[in-house]
Amino acid sequence: MTGESINVARVAEEFELDNEFTWGSDVKITGRSGAVHKFDLVVTSKKDESIKIAVLNGISDDLVSDIMKFNAISSDCGISLKALVVSKDLDDTEINLTQMYSIITIDQRKGRRVKSDVFGVKDLDESLGGAMKRGNVYMVSGKTGVGKTTTCTQFLVQGARMGEKGAIILTDTRGAEYVANAKTFTFGFEEYYKEGTIEVIELSDRIRELKEEVLESLKNRSKYINKLTGEINKIILEANISRLAIDPITPMIVENDDFVNQFMMALAIPHTFILITSPVMKSDVSMYGIEEYFVSGIIKLEMDDPAAGIRKASIVKMRGGTYNPYPFYYKITPKGIISSQSERDSKSGSIFKRVES
Repeated sequence: MTGESINVARVAEEFELDNEFTWGSDVKITGRSGAVHKFDLVVTSKKDESIKIAVLNGISDDLVSDIMKFNAISSDCGISLKALVVSKDLDDTEINLTQMYSIITIDQRKGRRVKSDVFGVKDLDESLGGAMKRGNVYMVSGKTGVGKTTTCTQFLVQGARMGEKGAIILTDTRGAEYVANAKTFTFGFEEYYKEGTIEVIELSDRIRELKEEVLESLKNRSKYINKLTGEINKIILEANISRLAIDPITPMIVENDDFVNQFMMALAIPHTFILITSPVMKSDVSMYGIEEYFVSGIIKLEMDDPAAGIRKASIVKMRGGTYNPYPFYYKITPKGIISSQSERDSKSGSIFKRVES
């Protein structure tokens, strides 16, 4: 089997390595157990050789066994990024295993993955135009009731649909309350939460003690940031998380330019979508009027027509990509976020109506 037979470029694209990668087929790696394992393909980042993607060519008649063995040897070799390349439809058992083991499936029969499919909301994703990249921190901002938490939930559910494991860190809401509210939606949260594809994590009271130390002296900020982001990194690595939401970010940070800059830089975790939320107070997009300068992108949510339940989302900033700044109008329904653009257009249109013959 050659590397080309399982489309190395598709694998590199899926994990956003651009053209900065090397690869080898039938690669042998010695695992932590001392055993030597052979992988169909291993793709390695040129920028960071510790970033490796193990690839399984899904051509055997016993794919279930192959997937379980592939996950086991990948874990033994310390490789958390995994892909399965197929040219057929997977059955339910195979799909469940890839989701459980956070293995990205690449179907060679299909075209290139639509990178803009971040939220699973057509108009919003099209407005983003693929500008959101893994390894960066993005912020959803707005007043109470505009849908910041719902946006995070939809972001995680969309990832779960694509076989990605996600987690949300709640900083001002009890986990049980969040889960109960999220279960009222019909877009799949309850199923993914029960099977562990989406994890819900609460921020403990320990955060107050750590923040008090920082407030006493900003000299303690590096210790605090390293402690907090280190634990977040540990959660992501141990659970193979590829989408993380923090709702809201405010209780974790201190109102200081250098602190927020250092914190956001430490929070940008390779190969992971990081989505944070912020209420608005000292600026029209954030709590402290600082956060917007140090994130890679901002989606601002606002109420447009409270009586009709119509809200609007505007992309205020998005580094490294082309996006549509024109507002996207939406409603929050039991199905999640849905477009209400046509309804909004009809209300803002002419008061005269042409009579058709």
